[in-house]
Amino acid sequence: MPMQERELAALIDRESRNAIGADDFTSSERQRAMDYYHRDARGDLSPPDVQGRSSVVSKDLMETVEWAMPAMMDMFSSSDDVVRFEPDTEEDEQGAEDATNYVGYLIHRKNDGFVTLHDAIKSAMIQKVGVVKVYADTRDDIREERYSGLSQAEMQAITEDPEVEIAEQVEYVNPMLPPEQAMTFDLLLKRKREVVDFRCEGVPPEEIRIAKGTRRIEDVRYIAHEVEKTISKLLDEGYPKDKVDQLQSGDNYIADAEEQARHDHDGTHDYDEDGDASQRNVTLTEAYIRVDFDGDGVSEYRRVVKAGTVIFENEVVDDHPFALFTPILMPYKVIGLSFFDLLDDLQRIRTALSRQMLDNAYLVNTPRVEVLDGKVNLDDLLSPRPGGIIRKKEIDAMSWQTVPFVGGQVLSLLQHFDEVRDSRSGVTEVNSALQVESLAKTNVGSQGVAALMNAGTQRIKLMARVFAETGVKRMYLLMLKLATQHVKRREQVKLNGRWMMVDPREWRNRYDVEVSVGIGTASREQKIMQLQVIGQAQEKVMPLGLAGPENVHHTVTRLVSAMGYGNADRFFRQPQPMPPQEGQQPEQSPEAQALVAAEQIKAQTTMQKAQMDNEVRLTIAREEIASKERV
Repeated sequence: MPMQERELAALIDRESRNAIGADDFTSSERQRAMDYYHRDARGDLSPPDVQGRSSVVSKDLMETVEWAMPAMMDMFSSSDDVVRFEPDTEEDEQGAEDATNYVGYLIHRKNDGFVTLHDAIKSAMIQKVGVVKVYADTRDDIREERYSGLSQAEMQAITEDPEVEIAEQVEYVNPMLPPEQAMTFDLLLKRKREVVDFRCEGVPPEEIRIAKGTRRIEDVRYIAHEVEKTISKLLDEGYPKDKVDQLQSGDNYIADAEEQARHDHDGTHDYDEDGDASQRNVTLTEAYIRVDFDGDGVSEYRRVVKAGTVIFENEVVDDHPFALFTPILMPYKVIGLSFFDLLDDLQRIRTALSRQMLDNAYLVNTPRVEVLDGKVNLDDLLSPRPGGIIRKKEIDAMSWQTVPFVGGQVLSLLQHFDEVRDSRSGVTEVNSALQVESLAKTNVGSQGVAALMNAGTQRIKLMARVFAETGVKRMYLLMLKLATQHVKRREQVKLNGRWMMVDPREWRNRYDVEVSVGIGTASREQKIMQLQVIGQAQEKVMPLGLAGPENVHHTVTRLVSAMGYGNADRFFRQPQPMPPQEGQQPEQSPEAQALVAAEQIKAQTTMQKAQMDNEVRLTIAREEIASKERV
């Protein structure tokens, strides 16, 4: 039997309660990670409940993440083609190139691609996972147009457009025109056009629920986005008022511990739910679930939007819109590890050592004093001031305790754990330039320093490759799929500095994808050097005919892109076809040569047929003449 909507809503609630991120170990670890990053002195980092003791918190997680982010973002923002679509056949070559440029245009220009990638990567480094949602937002664009003095034929021609609706119509007779044309019209039209906006935006990890046991995000059985929405927002998004009115007070949105950890450190979260009823917050769940809703015995993948037990949308889909980023992959798991997993024990140790060193310094600078009871004026002792006096009745009535300073030993321990932190994370003084003089202290020569820097960046480059192969690649594939499905007409866009006409309907919705960042790829400086060497080689072989203007233009285009200047047309013109020399036939493509050969064969066949027809006619005429002569 088909499933009832209440049963479907209950199934989604059960899946969410059992999913990754629903107040489970992963959620608590992500909460702790935010506390460690913000250096909140609570939980594992709580100071001792003793007045006067240090409450400082070490910054290991924050420093590691912030020093890793510049190198990471440089890899992803140095060019728009960190991911490229590769054709399967020769016919797909131009389509794959246009698709790469157009999808990069949608992500980085129509959306704030840099901020989206920054938030996802930084969230993954801190909290194990970053999430990006790629979807198409359909809306109606309504514009008003005014026309005056239209004839009957002109009015009919305009109003036949299905996108046009007449808002006002005024008819009057123009005495200056012939009687058959005297009736004219003034119109106020509303042109309603469906517009599709392609969205690419980050999602906080605490809003995502993923089925346990998921190995690959592409094959997830259940994934949901639980977000806070007001009653007024639901109505603005077009949900029926009768269904919105069914929402009970028990469906109110409740902030979880992860969300509180994200906002409590600076007090930016608003927990006040009193006030206007239209601003009451509810939990809106957008779930993608594999379920047999229609009762045919075969489960289908469905998109279900609900709040409480009220279902607003329920449709069959072929995929979900989420791309997941995780920095350290774990085998057969969709969510791996983060810098927090590598550094949490070190931050606790360094926090304890820092507090102990500071407490020791406090005692050294303000030591305790021993006094004979009744022999010292305690008011003088407890009110220290420069040049003040302490009245006492005996010479030895008081003595200062001597506290040995152990800061040197603690600093050596802190330096040791610095080295352990750098070894674990891969973010070291050498590759992050924390200290300029650290290179001078290595005594390994320029080649040795280069080797150290290259070895130190391998961990960061591996993370970048993981981000590109998982999250960024899926972002591009999802955006390509949306473009091929929702663009209804040819569109003029400016790509790489040139206006071009593109039609995503002509592309395939799935190409091979090539990643150009991370392990196995050259750095920007290496690419520049390699392209310069290629250019020098092309210059040498051009007289031999082994390279032409098109090859050189491709090299300089890639060189300008590697240097970070983007549009190469500002520096180099497109190569123009060389005019044929006098007495020389212009060079033709293989397709044109084949067409010419086919035309020649066709002409020869036509000529041969005409000759045969003439011979037949001559034979018939000769036979007729001979028969007449015999008669």
